[in-house]
Amino acid sequence: MSTANPFLEHVGIDTSGDPTVRTDERHANAAGGVQGGLIATLLDAAMGDAVREGLEEGQQVATVQLTVTYLNPGTPGDTLTATAEVRKRGGKLVLLEGDVADQDGTPIAHGVATFTVTES
Repeated sequence: MSTANPFLEHVGIDTSGDPTVRTDERHANAAGGVQGGLIATLLDAAMGDAVREGLEEGQQVATVQLTVTYLNPGTPGDTLTATAEVRKRGGKLVLLEGDVADQDGTPIAHGVATFTVTES
């Protein structure tokens, strides 16, 4: 569902289905795990897709707030996938939850977000 996004492509996130990234040493943080910002970006991409599924023509979305709880470290070499679900659609605000897991189903992070819907 994702539209072309140069930044997601730059960091290696595949958006042809649920947002997925095969991590490598470029995605490592100082401790050797997967950088938290990449995980947050993966969640944001999945949540944006979930919000856009319910839009009318001419509407756009933007992230207002994103909270990420990191549950387990990702390891470079893991394939991480994010999923998201809309919890409530209001007039202009949409509340969502999402999860990131590795290829074995190990939970890596959980996110809660608010998106705003605007007219283009």
